[in-house]
Amino acid sequence: RYVIKEEMAKLFREANVLYWAGLLLQFAYDFIDHCLYCSSEPPPFNIPRLRFVNAGLAVSYAQTPPTMSHQKSKPNIPCSSYLVKELISGDFLKYIHNMDCQLMLDPDEPGYEIAEFLACTQHIQYVKTGGLAFISDYQGA
Repeated sequence: RYVIKEEMAKLFREANVLYWAGLLLQFAYDFIDHCLYCSSEPPPFNIPRLRFVNAGLAVSYAQTPPTMSHQKSKPNIPCSSYLVKELISGDFLKYIHNMDCQLMLDPDEPGYEIAEFLACTQHIQYVKTGGLAFISDYQGA
């Protein structure tokens, strides 16, 4: 474990990344939904509805002893922090490699269609943000 200040900074950053990744995925779905709305026919394939796990930052604080009435009250001081994530079930799959845009599954493997869809969302995110952002490491169950 890190010292509390470092640990909190790292966990806050990870929680923040999860938040922004969820928004980027929703951004891609909004674009897809707009395209579907404007289309005269539905696509010849199913569009999966995926999401990121729910997560939050939990912080525990040290108990401070009661103070005398004439003293200033002492603030509670964080003593540990945790990134709390939703429990997911099912087989874990890594859909897209985090170092390039290669799908991690072969066409005959279960989940390949989802991997293709996630590659499509990467493309949407990259193009629509002008190359500034995309989710690079899709994985889950």
